[in-house]
Formats: sequence, C-alpha cells, structure tokens
Amino acid sequence: MERGQFIYVENQNFKRNGQIIKFSGLCIGTWLNIEHFMFGMPGPEQVICDTIEKAYGKEVKKEFFGEFRKNFLDENDFAFLHKCGVNLIRVPFHYGLFIDDEDPETFKEEGFIWFDRILEFCRKYGIYLMPDLHSVPGGQNPDWHSDNETGIPQFWKYYVFQKQVINLWKKFASHYKNEAMILGYDILNEPYLMDAPNVLDKFYQEVTEAIRKEDRNHIIFLEGDHFAMDFKKIKELQDDNTGITFHFYPTVWEPELLGEKYSREERVRRFQEILSKIIQVRERFRVPVLCGEFGYDIRPGEVKSAMELLEDTIGLLKKENISWTVWTYKDAQFLGCCYPKSDSAWAKFTARIHEKWTHYKEMEQAKNLVEEICRIPEFAEADEDIKYYMQFRIRGILYQFQAKYILLPEIKKMGKDNFLHLPLDWKFENCNVYNEYEELLKKMCY
Repeated sequence: MERGQFIYVENQNFKRNGQIIKFSGLCIGTWLNIEHFMFGMPGPEQVICDTIEKAYGKEVKKEFFGEFRKNFLDENDFAFLHKCGVNLIRVPFHYGLFIDDEDPETFKEEGFIWFDRILEFCRKYGIYLMPDLHSVPGGQNPDWHSDNETGIPQFWKYYVFQKQVINLWKKFASHYKNEAMILGYDILNEPYLMDAPNVLDKFYQEVTEAIRKEDRNHIIFLEGDHFAMDFKKIKELQDDNTGITFHFYPTVWEPELLGEKYSREERVRRFQEILSKIIQVRERFRVPVLCGEFGYDIRPGEVKSAMELLEDTIGLLKKENISWTVWTYKDAQFLGCCYPKSDSAWAKFTARIHEKWTHYKEMEQAKNLVEEICRIPEFAEADEDIKYYMQFRIRGILYQFQAKYILLPEIKKMGKDNFLHLPLDWKFENCNVYNEYEELLKKMCY
C-alpha cells in the first residue's frame, strides 16, 4: 500500500498524504483491560476474574466478559463519537487477550476478534484507532491498571516476560500491517520502577526491530518512565516513524491545585509550567507528541468544575499543537463521558460495593498501614520514597481481602442469572451522557 494511506511522522507533525493532521478523541478504558474504579469492583483484572470464577465457574466468567465487551462498545457508540468530532480512539488492551499463560507460545484469536470488530466501525465513521498495551506479564508498573496483584513490576525483572511482549507486537503488526485506520502502536502504558537503567530503552529497541520486520507502515509510539512523564531513559529513537506519547495528570501529583489556594487562572499557569517541562521531549527528538491520557473526576453536582478543568487542559494542548485523547469515554460514573444509568442494576450493584470499598478508601488504607509499620522503632527513619513504593505492596494484600470479604459475597448475593444480565447496562442506549461533556468535545475537538 502507498505510504499516503497511512499516518506518518514528519518533523514534529503527523501527516497523511503530505497534509498535517491533528487528532482529538477519547480513550476506551476498561473495555479490553479492566480497571477497578472504572468497573466499580475492587481488585486488578485477574482478581476480579478469579472472584467471578469462584462464585459461578469458568463458563459463567467467560460469558459475563463476552457480553460485557459486546455491549460496552458497538456502532451506536461510534455514531456518538463521530457526532462529537472525535477522530481518534486509544484502546487499552490486556496481553491475556492474545497470550495464554498456560501456553505462552500459542497466540489466541480473542484479541484480534475484538479489534477486527471495532475497526469496521472505525472505517465507517472515519475514526482512527491507537491500540495501547496496558497490561503485560508481571506488570510494567506497580499499580492496578497493569493488572499487578503484588505491587512489584516483575516485567522488568524477567526477560522471558519482555520476550513474550516483543513477540506479541510482532504478531499484532503482522496482522494489521495493511490497516490504514490504525494510527500506530502504543507499545507500553505507563512503565515505572525498572531495576536496570537501560532496560526500558533496550526493550523499546527490540520491540521496534520486531515490528519493523513485519510492518513499515505504522507509527511506533513510546511512553516515558514514571507513568509516561519522564523520557530521560529513552536515549535515542531507533526508527524515523516514531512518535512520543505522554500522560498529563497534574492534579494527581499536586492535589492542592484543586483547592481554594489557586484561582482558575493561577491553576492554568501551573498546568502550563508542568506541561512545558514534559513536552521538552518534542524538541529533543524532533518528533510529534500526543497526550494519550488526561482526565478529572466528575463528582455528582460538580460537573461544571470538571468541564472547566478539561477545557483548560485541552486549551493548553491545542495551544501547543498537541494531539490528544481524554481518559475516558465510558465508566461506572467516575470520570467518563458516558455511564450506566443511576437506576440500572449495575449502578445499584456497585453502589453496594462502594459502601465498603472505593479506590480512594483503598489508597488511604494502604497509606495508613505503611505509616503504622513506620511506627516500629527500627523503621522510624523510613523516607518518603520507600513509603510510597510500599503502599503498592500493601494494596496487593488488600486486594485479597477485598475479593473474599466484599466482592465475592456481593456477586453471590445477586444470583447467577441476575449477574449475567449486568453487562446489558453498558449498551449505549442504556447509558447516560453528560451533555456538558458532549458539548465540550464538539467545541474543542480539532
């Protein structure tokens, strides 16, 4: 196929047929990679899956997730996205859709089936797709969103895990090398806590070589260390059709930005300072950058303030000529544009769980337990770094308690038939949309 049919990198721009193209859209989080706060159930994906299997068996687990994925994203969603002006979706996926842990040399077809299905809609509605490998064997960071049950990113410790992912991207590239509606491959979501200083750079080099043996058409996107914010460990780019993608969550790292201390104007200035520092990587490598994630909680009764945060952030990105995808399109009414209705069975089920567990409560519990450990005299001088790292380990323990004493009882209480009907609540026609969010997208998309 001619290069003109594909998006490619030239200088600091994305181009198609010689013309500059900018992207704006949404991430399709928790569809092919379950995230607890978006799903409404505690634990990483594997813990949730194991708990459902304990309640009703393997077949029910398989049927439940099949129905969830079928209902979560269909043509009605794409028609809505198109109406909002979206021209790109970033789709996180779990390695387990392609690799069987019990037979890692054999690739599964499940992942290709789901991507092939939505690519039909991408072609129909003119929406590009960026697949994003969000969870890998062993976990590339210590958090729940890499399906890490232990808080230890073991992906960086064992080359056998890295080799599996290198082979996966080679297989993926071979399958989609002629698909023009794929923007490029987001190789690894939010890597963090590598043991060796050069392991990230070496991994990216090997993935690039593997992909280019099959596919010279698509852009390869690289994320930085420290949850896609720090690019010092990437020494050089191996391929001239490479882009950089970063994540922007200033209020996570500086929560005081949401307080009364900052006016809106002062907060925007601080956002600009943080953004300017991150995107220096664009000048360093002379390639385009894409903001793959940013987003803010949408609390009941506070939609206006969340939309202000989104508008200000998108405004800064557009000022810098940066393409972007917001986190996220659809979730269990946390920060998504679209969500199951408040009177739906799913919303009622997760509301009962939230009486005992929330993402924020879990984080606070882990922090408090670490502080309790540091009251032991021998550990009284523990620094903030080790306290921060150990919170992930403690959360790994909490996941097991949550599964046994919160999630499993609630799943059993529902009964098998009612539980299997839950995924219907994710169909677009059974969801609500924040009208303010829809209007913002229509106003701000390129």
